[in-house]
Amino acid sequence: MDYQRRLNDAHGTARTAEFARTFLVPGMNHCAGGPATDDFDGLAAMQAWVEEGKAPERIVARGSGMVPATLSRPLCVWPQQAIYTGGDANSAASFSCQTRP
Repeated sequence: MDYQRRLNDAHGTARTAEFARTFLVPGMNHCAGGPATDDFDGLAAMQAWVEEGKAPERIVARGSGMVPATLSRPLCVWPQQAIYTGGDANSAASFSCQTRP
């Protein structure tokens, strides 16, 4: 988060979003595991950004290990976070990425 803040300060938030975005995985240990939705394809998101110009706004992640694979959540561009908006609490579709005040 510190690096993202420094990029934002140096280049402006809008300009930085054109080339760098940070996605946090709540509950994930250092590289994987923990009570988290830590099964996601970040490489596909980067590939779509580079090859198709589609910058990721959210990445859908599923549980693995301690969290069932039937549970999914969106990983949001920092500083946004997943906020429940209604519906199936186990589905990423029931969450939107929002910045809390």
